[in-house]
Amino acid sequence: MKRSPMRTHCIYLLLAVCCSSMNAHAVDFVEDVAPILQTYCTGCHAEDDAQGGLAMDTHAALLRGGDSGLALTPGVVSSSRMFLMASGKLEPVMPPDDMEGPSEEELAILADWIEQGAQGPDGEMPIRRDLKTPKIATSADANLPVTAIARSNDGAWQATAKFGAITLVNVASGESKEVANPWGKVNSLQFSGDSTQLLAASGLTGGYGQATLFHVADGSVLKELVGHRDVLYAAEFSPDGKRIATAGYDRKILIWDTSTGEVVQELLGHNGAIFGLAFSPDGTLLISACADETVKVWEVATGQRLDTLSQPEGEVNRVLFSKDGRWMLAGGADNRLRVWKLVSKTEAAINPIVQTRFVDESPISGMALTPDGRGLVIVSEAGNAKVLRTDDWSVVGAMEPLGETPSDLFVSKDGTSVTIGLMDGRVVKRVLPEIVPRDSGPRRTTLEPVYLDLGPLVSLDESSLDFTDGVADVRRGCEVIGSLTTRGEQDCYRFSARRGETWMIEADATSGDLDPKIVLLDEAGQPLLRTRLQAVRDTYFTFRGKNSGQVNDFRLFGWQEIGLNQYLYSSGEVTRTWRHPRGPDSGFDVYPGAGNRHTYFGTTHTTHALGEPAYVVRELGLEEEPEPNGLPVFDVFYENDDDPSRVAGESSRLDFVAPRDGNFTVCVGDTRGHFEDDFLYRLRIRPAAPSYSASIGKMNASLPPGAGRKIDLNVQRIDGFDGPITFELDDLPSGWHSNFPVVVEANQYSAEGAIFVPSGTKPPAEPVDLRVTATAEILDRRVERDAGTIKGLTVGTPPSVIPMIQPIDRNVPENEDWTLVIPRGTTVSARIVLRRGKDAKGNVNNGEIRFGGEGSGHNASHGVYVDNIGLSGLLVLPDENERELFITADPVAALGKRSLFLISANDGGVASFPITIDVQDATTLSASAD
Repeated sequence: MKRSPMRTHCIYLLLAVCCSSMNAHAVDFVEDVAPILQTYCTGCHAEDDAQGGLAMDTHAALLRGGDSGLALTPGVVSSSRMFLMASGKLEPVMPPDDMEGPSEEELAILADWIEQGAQGPDGEMPIRRDLKTPKIATSADANLPVTAIARSNDGAWQATAKFGAITLVNVASGESKEVANPWGKVNSLQFSGDSTQLLAASGLTGGYGQATLFHVADGSVLKELVGHRDVLYAAEFSPDGKRIATAGYDRKILIWDTSTGEVVQELLGHNGAIFGLAFSPDGTLLISACADETVKVWEVATGQRLDTLSQPEGEVNRVLFSKDGRWMLAGGADNRLRVWKLVSKTEAAINPIVQTRFVDESPISGMALTPDGRGLVIVSEAGNAKVLRTDDWSVVGAMEPLGETPSDLFVSKDGTSVTIGLMDGRVVKRVLPEIVPRDSGPRRTTLEPVYLDLGPLVSLDESSLDFTDGVADVRRGCEVIGSLTTRGEQDCYRFSARRGETWMIEADATSGDLDPKIVLLDEAGQPLLRTRLQAVRDTYFTFRGKNSGQVNDFRLFGWQEIGLNQYLYSSGEVTRTWRHPRGPDSGFDVYPGAGNRHTYFGTTHTTHALGEPAYVVRELGLEEEPEPNGLPVFDVFYENDDDPSRVAGESSRLDFVAPRDGNFTVCVGDTRGHFEDDFLYRLRIRPAAPSYSASIGKMNASLPPGAGRKIDLNVQRIDGFDGPITFELDDLPSGWHSNFPVVVEANQYSAEGAIFVPSGTKPPAEPVDLRVTATAEILDRRVERDAGTIKGLTVGTPPSVIPMIQPIDRNVPENEDWTLVIPRGTTVSARIVLRRGKDAKGNVNNGEIRFGGEGSGHNASHGVYVDNIGLSGLLVLPDENERELFITADPVAALGKRSLFLISANDGGVASFPITIDVQDATTLSASAD
């Protein structure tokens, strides 16, 4: 407030009186001065936020002064800037004009203290147990919020905290006792493992943080753990009870010895308030949830930070370890549950994220595991309570809405119910829904297919058919010639099918600018539902949009949490992720990985705009209910206006599995609603005949001694056949090598073969032709296809560089296969080693050797790739002959062995001798190692 001239005059009169009698009363910093500073000054001048560089919450900081110099001169009031500003003599007046300043009596105390030498406290400053703030009485009929609740491990006790008090209730007898809590709000409660002690986290906002240990039997205080400079949000016992971890608004974590009450570790590194803590089941690790949008992993014994999990997109409110200690869980302001696989058990390591689940439309405020670890209960700020199954982290049930914001929860000892504290003062109980194991129940997503052989198709012309009711009945297995010559015309044909029968419906334009579209109707003439897709994660397109054919560079928000082989729904189109972004300037590739992109569930290719929403989805099983996760469910009907695999261009293709015995109708129209006299089409309704075709690419026929050349192996899948296809090669000349037989994996469309010749190999007398054959098992039959012939192979001149893949810790002889084991979901190292030779001009090739970019690991299994390639791709620098090579096996990679080789860009593409990559299950490997 403004100080009047009269007030200022009075102040100086008072000051003169004080100075003349300064020895009459010794002013104490702690008792007399600190309360004045706390009331008027430290709100803006504390060490955590010192405006003008001046902190006034400690004596030492006050003496140091700020950006404008010393704040006071001990013994001289008239030279002390702090006093002159507080008294109104020096601008700017402090506190600012709109705030209340010290009274005349308080200014006199400050003047006496300065004149007496501005002495500090004798020993440590006592904890500030109260703030100098106005006291507002609570209404007598107010329902105080429940701020924390807990259950003892033996199920005998329940604790409930409200402001100023903790209530302990004996569950069996109903006896209750109140534990006085002069520290105000309690933010967390936890019983010790033996149920004899209760730990409460509290403190004073802006003052201190305190964890208090109570004796459960009589409610007495056993210990007060005070070491934080602001209020605590979390206090946790270690599993053995020997340690206590505390954290709160002051951004640090303290680990205490429970028996002595001494701090044994201080963990620093977070940049925001810490809201949650959790010990690992063995007590060796601690994880922390923070407002800085991270989870950190700490080693308890040393205080070392082992990892920072930075995937969350908002404040993290809660963290947990799974019961078996294999997973770390977090939930917070971005409405998502995240699950990481624990890898950093004894040393720093990257803990891979394995699941991201959108759980609710509002932030996650609490989480608790069921005693058996099979279920996870999550409550949200909107008052929703849901249960997730921990074997696949899917939402299996939602409970009755709470009608109020929850503050805390615990699950009953028998795992049948959850107790939840609410901000309106109530404690409510909800019965947990049954957690059905993942492998039981109707999880099958499709009918068992039935394949037919009806012989040749029956040819029909629409002019010979009866359209009396607007629909013509046709025979099973037919071809219809028709036309679209009037506005909005649709020609509809009805045929019969039995449950599970698998059909292909094809519409081709035979003349004119017709762009055909086909729609399948049910017996009532309504669009026939094909499937339902449950969204499990939301995202959107970043950087740029996508045209309707693009297969690469799908940049998606939060891409780190989207896996391979996941379906992506956007604007009615469903694609599928094929390869992760490979470097800082790339996006996902989608199936098939090259050429024009494929769609799934009969959906049509669509252009996508920058910022357009997209969803990761999964197909719901027959009769399966959607998850109540707050994300949409998409109904997909039988309709198409482009071949999903783009083989037939703009012609329409629809695979149809009859959901029941009945009559179904196919309608043909133009996608745009156009019509002309020459709009002719051919419609086929035929039984599906799964098959494939095979082909080979062009190969450099000059084989470089000491190395090899690559040959592309391609397949086209027909009528839904998605099994593996094996390519085999004729017998090679003596001394030559290859990586055949080569398998195109299930659901994939290509692989890569290679032929190698050792150094010193002489050219054959005549160029060599090698026939390539493909085989597959389809409907219990061996189906063989001639893929083509590699013609004119001979041995050329030595290459200027021969690349080799070597183990990281030893050398193997050239042209010798060796096996690199990769646990699925991890990255391992090998080496690229070069043997440099001379180029065509006779000069040694000491230049840069490139091995390509995203696809630099050739013939790898789907999901196995060369990692850490950077913007320039995989390369060896000039005058260097070696570099480390990182190879990752994604969690979707197929288990087993497969050859892998590299190709350098020199001499028309030189292939290294292949090594064997053996992808193994990480859990099995870990168990065998133990």
